[in-house]
Amino acid sequence: MKALVVHPPNKGVEVKEISDIDRSLNGNEVLIKTIANGICGTDRGIVSGLLKFSRPPTEKNSLVLGHENLGQVIDKGSNVQGLSKGDYVVSIVRRGCGKCSNCLAGRQDFCETGEFVEAGIRGLDGFMREFYIDNTSYLVRIPYEIVDIAVLLEPLSNVVKAYNELMLTQRRMIWWCKDGSYGCKNVAVVGSGPIGLLFSLIFSVQGFNTFVLNKRDPFPTEAEIIEKINAKFINTTKGQLPYVIDVLIDTSGYPSAFIPLMNKLNKNSAVILFGTTGGEKFEVNADLITYLVENNVLLFGSVNASKRDFEEGVNYLTIWKYRYPTVLNKMITRVVKPEEASEVLYTKPRGEIKTIISWV
Repeated sequence: MKALVVHPPNKGVEVKEISDIDRSLNGNEVLIKTIANGICGTDRGIVSGLLKFSRPPTEKNSLVLGHENLGQVIDKGSNVQGLSKGDYVVSIVRRGCGKCSNCLAGRQDFCETGEFVEAGIRGLDGFMREFYIDNTSYLVRIPYEIVDIAVLLEPLSNVVKAYNELMLTQRRMIWWCKDGSYGCKNVAVVGSGPIGLLFSLIFSVQGFNTFVLNKRDPFPTEAEIIEKINAKFINTTKGQLPYVIDVLIDTSGYPSAFIPLMNKLNKNSAVILFGTTGGEKFEVNADLITYLVENNVLLFGSVNASKRDFEEGVNYLTIWKYRYPTVLNKMITRVVKPEEASEVLYTKPRGEIKTIISWV
């Protein structure tokens, strides 16, 4: 079968024939035909050789790429319950260490040992291949009504987790408005890629005043999406920023993009660090630290998601599809075949929100 294969930490990607599923299914396993994969910055970081934490499975020198996925069950083991042949599924990405309390409780996204593996990223082959076998404990069933947008579930699951973390930690005080809503709260999202737009969507539908920030004007599709969800796009090189920020979310990974905004943080506000990159240096001085301390500002990083976050994401996608009939489909700006994937894995096309690989 065909697969997109990398050799981390070396640069490069190739489409090649592999044959690593030539075995019978165990009782709780299913055989899955891949329908689609999303391409994200992590994939491009691995292909470019910049993400040094990426590694092949033990005793292998190559890794099947891909963690954003949608597939269809074509066979199942004797003990599988709740899934039938023909059902659509999404596989969760991180698999726990099997040792720490969080992993043993299904919260491998908070692994304490660091000995987890992640499909298509580190230590476990991913989903950019024609078929794969997975255990039902790692699968989330997808309703037929959202199959056309379900490839967005993996990135959305990470957003759902971060949003839930914020709402939990902000219970440290009375944080809502006098009328019980969040209509007096300003959210600034740095970055207008798929993660930035999904963050904007989840906050906007909850009633927050949502601002999407970038150092350029929006592409036409971005502008259309942001208008439909009742958010506002700001070109930070020329636009007027909100007077105060109650939630600052960085999806860029560049300190120069979000640190200069931190002096606009309101009292009792929060900063979510989501983006990751490397190399850039930016000074943080003691005056800023004092400002954060004196104003009770919460700052936390968030990565990965649990199966529960995936399942909650299914509910969000289902509701949003009916509330905003065209928005989520418009986030998929390009579809390529596996043989064409190398081009878009090396270079992000201009105007891209989400490029997906179709295997059907």
